[in-house]
Amino acid sequence: MRRAMTLRAQLLVLQVVIVLVLVCTTGFVAVALQERQLREAYVDRMTGVAQSVARLPAIHDAFDDDEPSATIQPIAEVIREASGVTYVVVTDEHGVRYSHPDPGQIGRPVSTDPSVPLSGQVWTGTQTGTLGTSWRVKVPVYGDAADDASPAPVIGTASVGILESELRADLTEDLGWLLAALAAAAVVGVLCAAWVTRLVRRRIYLLEPEDIAGLLETRGLTDALRSQSHEFANTVHVISGLLELGRTEEAVAFIERSGYGGLLTASAVAPGVRSPELAALLLVKAITARERGVTLDVDDASALDPPTTPDASSLHTDALVVLGNLIDNAVDAAAPEGRVRVLLHSDGAHLRLRVDDDGPGVPANLRHQVFKAGFSTKVPGDREHSRGIGLALVRRVVDRHDGEVVIGTGDLGGARMTVELPVPASGSGGRSRAVAGAGEAAP
Repeated sequence: MRRAMTLRAQLLVLQVVIVLVLVCTTGFVAVALQERQLREAYVDRMTGVAQSVARLPAIHDAFDDDEPSATIQPIAEVIREASGVTYVVVTDEHGVRYSHPDPGQIGRPVSTDPSVPLSGQVWTGTQTGTLGTSWRVKVPVYGDAADDASPAPVIGTASVGILESELRADLTEDLGWLLAALAAAAVVGVLCAAWVTRLVRRRIYLLEPEDIAGLLETRGLTDALRSQSHEFANTVHVISGLLELGRTEEAVAFIERSGYGGLLTASAVAPGVRSPELAALLLVKAITARERGVTLDVDDASALDPPTTPDASSLHTDALVVLGNLIDNAVDAAAPEGRVRVLLHSDGAHLRLRVDDDGPGVPANLRHQVFKAGFSTKVPGDREHSRGIGLALVRRVVDRHDGEVVIGTGDLGGARMTVELPVPASGSGGRSRAVAGAGEAAP
């Protein structure tokens, strides 16, 4: 299946998303803090203006006049214009206005509840009045006390406010530099993300994830070929020595005992396997297993014809990855001087690969976990960094072909790994499965 995005695009998109999320979050927090500071600054200003109006002697004395608004209204308007607030409203103890930016509202009761300031408390908050929704402060206006022992009575209120629309306008004006800084940070972040993406791609030699996986699927076949080359060189040296000594019959007998007479077809190892790639792999794996003291046998029931179509060739190529990793895993798990048995078979609909070993097997509670990349039941050692790869690659190939892999217990007493890969057919499809049961696959 063709990948939706290249690694470069994925890295860039992920980093850009991270940068934008961080920038947007920072901007949201900064705006919230800026609004809070702006409101607190307005509260301080409005509280100071309201307290000044409430304590102004001219305002206080005007409460005893026949027409208090005649004195209070001009003073309130001067203070409003000087302080830059939306309104300064003074009321009596009943909430009747003595001042208002709209003179037509003078003499009318306020449209909001004046009970808090009339009780002697300062009130701060947002309310909707005759001028609109505003952020306001209300303070009590105290009269003269009857004597020094009596508290001063509340004779009215002083209310100062600013429209929310004006507050938002001030906030927007102050945020211009902040938004510019955030935009610049986002641009720098995106450029840095592109640079990091390019650097990472260069460090991995411009490889895509599929390319890296392909290299991993082939870190085992290379080792096997190297081992075969080493043993073949030793064998050639022996044959050369026998020929120089004139012992031709002994040289021929040595070749037959070594099994190299069938090197091209691997008939000595797997006579029923006529697929060249898989037969060669079995021969190489038999040699490397023998070097580690393990005997690799191919079941006599194994039978596999060479591929005749491009799709079949592709299937056999992927089967190389599966079989190679299963054999490596089995050889690692096999007992000292142990055995590994391989069965390959195709019924035309499925290609079946089965590998048994005489090791300790896979515990039932771990049979699902062994397919996870990085998971390994092996003892840590010098190659600990390469553990937990083989079965993960097997699972990947099985998933790609909508196949099935089964972990069970084999005839040798250890683990039995059985893989079924559907033979390609037009319109075929299905759902991949990874089964960790004790079921066996028929040969």
